[in-house]
Order: sequence, then structure tokens, then C-alpha cells
Amino acid sequence: MATTKKRKNKCFFGLKVDRQVDGDTMNPDVMKKVLAEGGEGAAIASCMQCGTCSGGCTNADRMDLSPRKLILMLQRGDWETVIKSDTLWLCSSCYICTSRCPRGVRPSDVIEAIKAIAIREGIKNDSTRFSEIFVELIQKRGILFEPELMQKYGGIEAMVKQAPLGIQLGLKGKMSPFPAKVKDPKQFSEALEKVLKK
Repeated sequence: MATTKKRKNKCFFGLKVDRQVDGDTMNPDVMKKVLAEGGEGAAIASCMQCGTCSGGCTNADRMDLSPRKLILMLQRGDWETVIKSDTLWLCSSCYICTSRCPRGVRPSDVIEAIKAIAIREGIKNDSTRFSEIFVELIQKRGILFEPELMQKYGGIEAMVKQAPLGIQLGLKGKMSPFPAKVKDPKQFSEALEKVLKK
């Protein structure tokens, strides 16, 4: 009768830690949840933990989980750690991590998918509030009007505080005092409806 041997985690260079070498501890359920939310091409399972994403991340020093570690937690199925991470709300979606990944992993898309799940699951903080207001305003006119965002998020006090910067941006032509409009509102509405149906 054949006996099954328990697989041991691989160990290189004397490091007695699991480095996700061949998926010994991968949990596909959590990865599938994120991929289904919109990270279809994110290739989470392809991550080899090289750290290139974290090395290029401009906000990594402020994050509790670097992009590399966030992907590792997803691979292992540690959903609680992922969903409570500040990294989700500190990512500026600059896509440096995604553009530099040698394996085609898309950490930026992964983070956006997790954020959508977090908001749907009822996680509330300043960042989710900002995100909800941002989306609401984009849906309203198809393009962001920064003074309106500032007013809805921070109130009159925040607008007064930021007024000197707003005036400088206005004088340099970087921000209009009037809301802009999308070129084809009907086309925008149709595209938005299509996305919301998904």
C-alpha cells in the first residue's frame, strides 16, 4: 500500500521560511474572489516574490503591506490581513508596480478589485468615503470638478484652507473655476450603464 508523504516547504540558502516556491501553501479561493471582481488579467498566482513592485512603489514606506507582501497574502488566502490593510487606500494607482513586474502580475488592478470588494462589504474609513464621493461625482458629469470634490469631502473649512492653492492652479490654467463637460454625454451614459450592469 502506497503511503503519501507530507510535502515540506522548499528551503533555499538556509532560509527556513516559505517563499511560495511551488505553491505549497497557495489558497486559490481568495485569488478567485479577487480575479472575479475585475482582476482577470492580474496573474496573482504567477508572482515569484521578487520584490520589483515594492522596490518601485512610491508609497511603500507608508504602507503596512508592500505590494509584494499584499500579493503573497492573497496567494496564501489571508483575506483578513488583506482587507484590513492600509495599502489599499495608500496606493495612488500610478502603475509603476504593474509596468515593472517581470511575470505580468498587475498589483494596481488587484488593489482596485480588493477596494471594490471592501466597499461592498461595508468597510468604512476616510478613504472609502473619498472613493465613494469621487465615483458619485464622475457618474454625475463624467469628469471631475475638484472644488466640488473638496466641498463634499471636507466641507467649507477644507475649501477655505485649500483656496490659495486653488487660486494658483486657476491662474496657471491647471484648474477651471467652472465644471467641464464630457464631449458626448450620451455616449458616456451608455458606457456607464454597461459597466454598472456587469
